[in-house]
Amino acid sequence: MNRAFLSFAISFLLLCTFRLPARAQALAGAHVGDNASKLARLGKPAAIDKYKPFLVQKWTLANSNEVSVTLDASEKIVYVESDWGGHQEATGCDLGDLRFGVTTLADLRKRFGSNGFGFKGRGGVAEIPGGVVLVNSNETGTVVVTFFTKVLDNEPGDQTPIADRAKLDALSIASAEYASTEWGERVYDPKYKKINWK
Repeated sequence: MNRAFLSFAISFLLLCTFRLPARAQALAGAHVGDNASKLARLGKPAAIDKYKPFLVQKWTLANSNEVSVTLDASEKIVYVESDWGGHQEATGCDLGDLRFGVTTLADLRKRFGSNGFGFKGRGGVAEIPGGVVLVNSNETGTVVVTFFTKVLDNEPGDQTPIADRAKLDALSIASAEYASTEWGERVYDPKYKKINWK
């Protein structure tokens, strides 16, 4: 075999290998970095909004879960969020064996070995009617994945640790540049390490 061709083939395979992890992370089939045309498979958006220089498109899926996608000025996907609609028969999400309304923050900490990281410009706790949402981010491949776990205040006096009561309610993926621009510097858990998206 021609030595130059063999060298090219090996380089090409290595390039493909190193690029694969960055493409593996997707929500509802949408990858960060994809062109807006890739969203046609989701059908017509239920809503389209402007956010700063970005365009945000939203869909309600057949199982009542919702997906929103943020596009930059060049119509590239920079952020994707998947939100649970609350139906017990629609708890599956795009990350392996995690389940909306079932997987707890304690489960996530055990699986990934840390509490991930937060951002200085975005709080780690957001108040919602009847409870709070805890926000924990991690890096996988070249994107930031964020887990939103919800705790409802419907059990006053419950002494169960909050991490055991906080259930997965949404998750998102964002380009590192979008995350940095929107939320600022990262604040890491001392035990933090990158995670694998499986």
